[in-house]
Amino acid sequence: MAPVRHHRVVSRRIAVLVPAVCLVLSGCVRLEAPTPDSALEEVAQPALLTLEPGEEDASVRLEPACPSTGTTAPLTAEDLNEAFQDLDLPYWRQSDVGASAVLSDGRVLWVWGDTVRQRGTEPRMIDNSILVSSGTCVSQLLTDDVAQVLPRDPGELSTWPLSVLRMDPRPGDPVDVTDVVVVFASRVQPAEGEFAFLERGTTVAVYTVGADRVPRLAEARYLTPDDPDLGAIHWGAGSTVDGDQVYIYGTRDTSEPYVYGRELFVSRLPVPEVVDGAALQYWDGATWQPDASRAAPIMDAVEGPAERLSVDVVDGRWMIFSKFGGDLADVAAVWTADSPTGPFTATPVLDTPFETPDETTEDPEDKIISYMPLAHSEIPTDPGTMIVSVSRNLTDFAELLRTPERAVPLFSQVPRP
Repeated sequence: MAPVRHHRVVSRRIAVLVPAVCLVLSGCVRLEAPTPDSALEEVAQPALLTLEPGEEDASVRLEPACPSTGTTAPLTAEDLNEAFQDLDLPYWRQSDVGASAVLSDGRVLWVWGDTVRQRGTEPRMIDNSILVSSGTCVSQLLTDDVAQVLPRDPGELSTWPLSVLRMDPRPGDPVDVTDVVVVFASRVQPAEGEFAFLERGTTVAVYTVGADRVPRLAEARYLTPDDPDLGAIHWGAGSTVDGDQVYIYGTRDTSEPYVYGRELFVSRLPVPEVVDGAALQYWDGATWQPDASRAAPIMDAVEGPAERLSVDVVDGRWMIFSKFGGDLADVAAVWTADSPTGPFTATPVLDTPFETPDETTEDPEDKIISYMPLAHSEIPTDPGTMIVSVSRNLTDFAELLRTPERAVPLFSQVPRP
C-alpha cells in the first residue's frame, strides 16, 4: 500500500487499521501499550457527565430547522448521496462513521467520527458530530461553543463513535421525552509512531429527545474500564435492542500475520441498565454469564468482520453488515443468524475496494480509501432493499481540507436479508 503522507486522515479515521497493515506486513515493529492512567485504574465506571432533568444545556439546537416527514417517507441511496454531496453546513463538511438510528417521528439521527469543518474554523477537525435528517433536509446538532458533541474523558482521550441505537423512554425520563438515543464510543489514545493509536475502552453516552425535538446529552459513563491491552475486546463495535435487552458486540484483533478480520464477541445488559457496565453479561459459548474474561468468540477472524459493524434484527433474524475479512478487504457482506450468538452465515453483497486511484490528481500515490461499511436498515426505502453507507477518505490530507466534499460517505442499496 502506498505510504500516507499526513498524520490524521487514515490514522484517525481507521484507528489502528493502517498501523495493523504496516506492523503486520513489516513483521518487525510492535506497539507497546502505555501504562494505564492510575487515576482511572481504581474507577471501573467513572461518570463523565450526569445531568438531572431541567439541567440540560439550553444552547443546544439543530441548525437549520427541518420538518418531520413522518415514519413512512421512503428514501433511496441516490436521495442521500445527493443530499450529502450538496450539504452546506459550516461545521460539517465531511466525516466518517455515520452510524444511524431512526427516531419515533421518522427523522434519522447520524453519529459521525472525525469531522472536517469550514475553512477558518478552529479546530478544523473535531472528534465527532451529530446530524439529524428529515427526508433530504439535514440539520446539525450545535452548542454555543460548536465543539464536539461527545465529551472527552478525564484523560483527554479522543472520543470516536462506534454505534448508536434508539430506545423508548425509560422510567424516570421526563414526561416529554419521546426517544432515548444511546451512543457507544471508543476512547482512543495516540501512541508512539505516526499511525499508532490505542483504544483504551468504551464510553456510553445517552441523549434524550423531548418536545422541542432536539437531542440533548443527559449522561456519559465508562461502559468498560481503562485498559491499554492491545489484545483487548473493543465493545460497542455494533449494538442493537431486542426486547428488554441491549446487545453489544465487540471485536478483537488477533494479531495473526496477514489476518485483517476481527474476532467477534457479544454481550448484553437490560435496557434500564444500559449505562451500567457492571450489568454486562458475556456469551461464553454456552450461556450468558458476568465474567468478561470468559467471553468466547462467535465468529473467527479469518472470515470475520471489520473493526466496526452494524447489527440489526430484521424480520426476526439477526443481521450483521461489515467488510468481509476485515478493513482491508474489498467486499462488504451480510451475515445472518437466528439468534444473537449465531452461528452466522455470510453473503457478499457489495464491492467496496479499500483503495482506488484518485483520478482528480496526477500523483499515483494519491488514493481514495473506502472503509467502515454500515447498514441503515430502519430507513424506509425500495422494497426488498436496504440502504448502506461506506466511509471514504483522501490520502492527501491537504486536498481533503481543500475539497472535503470529494470524500463524503457513499450510499448504496443492497438486497435486504
